[in-house]
Amino acid sequence: MSDSSTYLTEYQRALAAQGIDPTPLEREAAALELLSGTHLKQALESFRASADRVPSVWDSDYGALLLEALGDNCAQPERKVIFYEAGSERAAAFTSWATAGGEALARKIDLDRIAGKLAALRTDP
Repeated sequence: MSDSSTYLTEYQRALAAQGIDPTPLEREAAALELLSGTHLKQALESFRASADRVPSVWDSDYGALLLEALGDNCAQPERKVIFYEAGSERAAAFTSWATAGGEALARKIDLDRIAGKLAALRTDP
């Protein structure tokens, strides 16, 4: 299990401990794996709206973590980029909503991790 997948599992447990069921958004994210083209683009918009309704319990956005996990588990580099970019957008927005410098630095950890994965994909031959 990678560090990001371990963190995702822990985050899901934290959501559940707060009385928030993490599985509906997890299922919606999993359904994205089967889509492409316009269907994927539309489903990502729907996913974003659904993810916006899930409160954060730590300094991470659950939707960004799910999208990153999709990228991690995807075999096709071009699809990895799609999921990482979507996750990066969510992580960037979540970071920008921080109200203090320390909070922003904590939230930026996810953004930096996803950016590193994107950079690695773009430099691989």
